[in-house]
Amino acid sequence: MTSNNNFIISKSPDDTIFLAKQLASKYPDKLVLLHGELGAGKTLFARGFAEGLNIKATVSSPSYTLMNEYKAKDFSMFHIDLYRLNCFEEVIDIGLFDVIEAKEPCLIEWAERIEELEKLPHLEVNINRLEKSEDRIISWQWKEPTK
Repeated sequence: MTSNNNFIISKSPDDTIFLAKQLASKYPDKLVLLHGELGAGKTLFARGFAEGLNIKATVSSPSYTLMNEYKAKDFSMFHIDLYRLNCFEEVIDIGLFDVIEAKEPCLIEWAERIEELEKLPHLEVNINRLEKSEDRIISWQWKEPTK
């Protein structure tokens, strides 16, 4: 794993999990918006984030359920996938904004499908494959809304 400022080059799934665990300790109750193409490692990142929060659960992709909840002793982590989202009303139906208001850790894959999420304070994580390689470049940045 190569690190510089707010990005790393992840050479393995273990590198991705290690970074996610570190970020979970810095942003334990925050909204995390995950960006990356299909198969980039967004769910793997969510698995590492859960481990960093000491959640003992099998983290899997919420592609078909839209939202998975992983319970810890005193809180829950929510993992949401908006890839198959058909309309904004579905976001309301699954209670996304209630989860965000509850200040529970919430990781959202394909967050770019709902513009309103970018207007909230969040940790933005981008995961991209390096050309002709299995390595990933993972960058992150804390973002506050502008008023």
